[in-house]
Amino acid sequence: MEERPEYRVARIDGDFLVPGKPSFWNALPVTTIDHYLWLDNGYRPRVEIRACYSRRYLYLFFKVFESKIRARFTGFQNPVYKDSCVELFIDPFPEKTIGYINLETNALGAALIAIGPDRARRKAIAREDIKDFQIAPSVSQPVEGVHGAEFWALAYRLPLSVFEKHYGERIAPGHIARANFYKCGDETEIPHYGAWSPVASDRPDFHRPDSFGRLLFL
Repeated sequence: MEERPEYRVARIDGDFLVPGKPSFWNALPVTTIDHYLWLDNGYRPRVEIRACYSRRYLYLFFKVFESKIRARFTGFQNPVYKDSCVELFIDPFPEKTIGYINLETNALGAALIAIGPDRARRKAIAREDIKDFQIAPSVSQPVEGVHGAEFWALAYRLPLSVFEKHYGERIAPGHIARANFYKCGDETEIPHYGAWSPVASDRPDFHRPDSFGRLLFL
């Protein structure tokens, strides 16, 4: 069996508004999306990911080395995977067999969030379930092409209460969740599908919890 990656999620005291200071994020361990799958077109943008959590929030920071992007969608629950997009799929309590949450965000900070056991059986997460969700993108307006920098960045804080609502429990130190990070752009100039933990599928499919890696909450 292929060994799956693990990321150690540091615990912090107190909370902050994202994006936060670069020096803070730079002090956290970094992991990267290195597995580009299914399309042999040579497009493999580097993606750096850093994460931490507090008593109330899970914090994520993505740095994506793309000078040309597509960023069109601006609304909640829009199909942001068609744009230049980064994604977190997480099953915080796999032992409960409830399913996983997919949190997909484009370069403008528009988000698509749902929960379910597989691709076919998904339910949209209501906005009121994540009323404290905050996201801060570096791209501020729709763009198709060069956006003026060698990379784009995105930070968000996800309230841990969403896990409590849908799984009946909150993340605590020592807990191990199953997850994957993705980079995609279904309708970008060069379509691509990148994964942190490689996906065992013959065709593009991120909804594969059997391929998730591990998040260890310190």
